[in-house]
Amino acid sequence: MVSKKINRAPLHVADYPVGLESRMQEVKALLDVGSDDVVHMLGIHGLGGVGKTTLAAAVYNSIADHFEALCFLENVRETSKTHGLQYLQRNLLSETVGEDELIGVKQGISIIQHRLQQKKVLLILDDVDKREQLQALVGRPDLFCPGSRVIITTRDKQLLACHGVERTYEVNELNEEHALELLSWKAFKLEKVDPFYKDVLNRAATYASGLPLALEVIGSNLYGRNIEQWI
Repeated sequence: MVSKKINRAPLHVADYPVGLESRMQEVKALLDVGSDDVVHMLGIHGLGGVGKTTLAAAVYNSIADHFEALCFLENVRETSKTHGLQYLQRNLLSETVGEDELIGVKQGISIIQHRLQQKKVLLILDDVDKREQLQALVGRPDLFCPGSRVIITTRDKQLLACHGVERTYEVNELNEEHALELLSWKAFKLEKVDPFYKDVLNRAATYASGLPLALEVIGSNLYGRNIEQWI
């Protein structure tokens, strides 16, 4: 473990992290953070809105103190469309080694590979949807300093296979119990609710199909409304 803790603020994870702890422990087991002689890339995949980013942020907060450098690149898909790959490369270098001078994407790949061989880094690429994003930002596992960990979240499992990411974790929808609990927290700010609302709560949970994002949106819209308005 790195003895000197990095001066960092924890990432916001979720107001109501329902069902998150068990998933976080499963991902941490796959990352095997205690093994400093290897580099692991882990792909977290699943439907949009199922909680991939939330899970990655929770894992990041939990293991960050083991690393010499940290970087959480959010919304890679949208950011690469809006600002380009070089912008993401600059952010990565700025966060991990404190420099951001680049001439082009190809040069950026070489600089990233050279710099990240020298530090034990935790890198998270959130919402990746194209192979060129991975090529521009992470390359191969053997290009990193031993002990480093890379987490990639994506909706596309095949993308992970194409890049040679062997360790993967699928985030599934919440089970019925957890779906109702999250909906209750968002709709009532309570874990348990008035039995009077049970049927309509079940209907709302079924409609959301266990997707945390959908449950949060529905619950927020129902907050403060009476049973007639719910129905």
